[in-house]
Amino acid sequence: MPHWKIPVVVKSESNLAYKKITGVIPILQTPFDSNGRIDTESLRKVVDYNIDAGVDGVGIALASEVQSYNESERDLLLETVVDQTNARVPVVMNTGAIGTELAIFYSERAQELGADAVMLTPPGSGMARGNPETTRQYFRDIEKSVNVSVALQDVEFAQVSPQMVADMVEGCPGIVACKMETPPTPPRIAATVTALQGKIDVLGGGGATFLMEELARGSTGTMPFSSTPVEFVEIFKLFRNGDSAGATDLFNLRIAPLCHLVSQAPELAIGFHKQILKERGLIESARVKEPAAKPDQHTQREIDAILERVIV
Repeated sequence: MPHWKIPVVVKSESNLAYKKITGVIPILQTPFDSNGRIDTESLRKVVDYNIDAGVDGVGIALASEVQSYNESERDLLLETVVDQTNARVPVVMNTGAIGTELAIFYSERAQELGADAVMLTPPGSGMARGNPETTRQYFRDIEKSVNVSVALQDVEFAQVSPQMVADMVEGCPGIVACKMETPPTPPRIAATVTALQGKIDVLGGGGATFLMEELARGSTGTMPFSSTPVEFVEIFKLFRNGDSAGATDLFNLRIAPLCHLVSQAPELAIGFHKQILKERGLIESARVKEPAAKPDQHTQREIDAILERVIV
């Protein structure tokens, strides 16, 4: 039996139990082999590395490059993660899409393959963009289509306002969390916490660049990259035990340098974190899906310096 226990939120009218999505839930980077195929052996190592570090869940989302995969690749990725996780922690799968029917298809498939939760980014283009009621209906339709937990994801290119999150919680018991990452994230987190009044968990995102500010404003979790889970778990432990100064010191020492580099070139973030995973001996290649930006010689020197100084 596992040593941890996942709390649940109960949907009374149908007696369904929804797993909470909170704490440290890294988004897994997807390793590829030399032919650009998903390297499932390395992926299993990344999953174990994160679970062994004490994370509260693992996720498959935009930082996993999932938006670039065909359906068989999506299935292989999720099946491998679910199998390797083996119910030790919840698995969250991003199933947002440009259309409601496609998002429902992705969500039902994620449930079928064993995901514990789906995370929904609203359509970033098309008829729903800029239409709050259409977006609300999109969320309602998907939430009703599955019997797993739902997390709403707010991003700059497809925003979900704090008030919309609060509106969606009413009548949609499957929605147990939201990930708020429209910048600047600290006031976004604060406004969402105020709007929700503790009804669901509020998670930060954006690579955890402003993690300490988000925690101070009431965030209960974060979805960082999967390359540094040990550090994030320890930061959360310190913060929850009342040592915010110690948590901040650790963040500034081990995480802030990574965030600073990524802020200079966000398009390099996935490849950068794959370089960290490669340096740790967890994956064979730092390859990313094409088309992909490549670091110039100056940036690569900075990456190498960070790897030498920060990664142990």
